Amino acid sequence: MDRRQFLQLGLLAPFALLAGCGGGGGSPSSSPGGGSSGSGSGGSGSGGSGGSSSGPTIYVTDQGNGRVVKFNDFTGTGWTTYGSTGSSQGQFNLPGGLSVDTQGRIYISDYQNARLVRINDMTGAGWVALGSTLSLVGPYNVTLDSSGYIYIVDFGGQRIVRVYDMNGTGAVALGQLNNPGSAVGQFHGPVAAVVDSTGHIYVVDSNNHRIVRVDNISGLNWTTYGSQGNGQGQFNQPGGIALDSSGRIYISDTLNNRIVRINDMTGAGWTVFGTPGTGVNQFQAPVGIAIDSQNRIYVADNGNNRIVRINDMTGTGWVSYGSQGSGVGNFISPFGIALH
Repeated sequence: MDRRQFLQLGLLAPFALLAGCGGGGGSPSSSPGGGSSGSGSGGSGSGGSGGSSSGPTIYVTDQGNGRVVKFNDFTGTGWTTYGSTGSSQGQFNLPGGLSVDTQGRIYISDYQNARLVRINDMTGAGWVALGSTLSLVGPYNVTLDSSGYIYIVDFGGQRIVRVYDMNGTGAVALGQLNNPGSAVGQFHGPVAAVVDSTGHIYVVDSNNHRIVRVDNISGLNWTTYGSQGNGQGQFNQPGGIALDSSGRIYISDTLNNRIVRINDMTGAGWTVFGTPGTGVNQFQAPVGIAIDSQNRIYVADNGNNRIVRINDMTGTGWVSYGSQGSGVGNFISPFGIALH
């Protein structure tokens, strides 16, 4: 992994972290629209090893190219890109995670530009950015719940911020703004989150090498799992999280170059898949992870500049797509992945 990839995870940069101890906060007077439609927490180049045309549309943040990529399957059908590197409209600077709502609108965490961006589609129509009104420090991921609330993972501010809409309405935060730590109510480098059907929030607390679960944005029933290492119950800079239809938790254990699945926050059913490398069943710094309706697992294999799909935690059905570059079928450090 090169220095740029390390910087993407904040492993070399002394980022200031956030999280303003937020209370619960009730629902707005009118219900938000467009809940999450996917899991989640993407020519020239390799076409991988084939792949079925069936399945969801795949969206990827192509971090090194400053763009979002959409394609239909693991042959790269429907390859479409949007964005370039910069700070203007239509540009991103180290885009992190992304999410797609039920209306097909795309939410992108634009880390270096300290903003969250939403576009209606891959033409960039409906561009709207949210950042300064929330004093975002370094948003590195975004997820939606079933009611359409937006959860911004503000890595640079050490917090999770929930808003009702792209105006920042009803903003409430979990964590201590610019105060990283490992105590209850503190994060140190949160990089990803997912919300289950009952509203429980799961957060990848990367620099604490753990997963945090709370009942809601007030932080009720704060529960953690994990410590630093490479054994059972241990992670090394985890980078992504997703849930399957049974509520099992999938974690991209980034610097251990593997995917971990646990049944619940006790760590029951601990299962790992992957070893370091560039071949089949191998990863180099996996980050984004998503699960489709068939419980197939999609991984942004950051260091290998490819997207991988497997049927289950045995690695059955391994298929990959992508290689390094900026053309069709190319990525430079793919980071986030979302399905629609």
